[in-house]
Amino acid sequence: MKQNAFRTRLYEARKAKKLSQLDVALELGVNRARISDWELGKEDLRVETVVALSRIYEDPEVYTLYMSEEHGADDLVFSANWCKHGGRDLRLVALDIQNEYNDVSEEIPRLMKILRDGVIDDTERKAYNSFIQQSKELVSVLFPLILREEMQKKKALQCGNIEKAIV
Repeated sequence: MKQNAFRTRLYEARKAKKLSQLDVALELGVNRARISDWELGKEDLRVETVVALSRIYEDPEVYTLYMSEEHGADDLVFSANWCKHGGRDLRLVALDIQNEYNDVSEEIPRLMKILRDGVIDDTERKAYNSFIQQSKELVSVLFPLILREEMQKKKALQCGNIEKAIV
């Protein structure tokens, strides 16, 4: 049984949102016992599940502790002092990006099969449309970040700060 800060945070984050194990289980489409097993360290979690839990709990620290304690990947973890974006914690934005990227990545092999012959027939149309939708969702998460960067460059240029405008 693994009991560490990550497992404790799972429990505390759920309680802070005033959610029962059943509430979370229903949201994720799993049984209630699985939530208990995760919190008690009896069962390991997949990264996709941790991302989903971070979103449900609105607590990016759940993901941060998971990467740090369960995988020893401190270099892949965003610090709690990371700046805000549009009033949102950028760690949550990063989780959105990861979620959407994973969805698009899963569709790429199917897309390659579809595009191989240069024709999208009726049987392939649904998978193709799914890829396009997933791609749009990824872009919708990335676009505000790109726009923010461009606006900062424009502001720096207007203020005469060429170095910041180029970076």
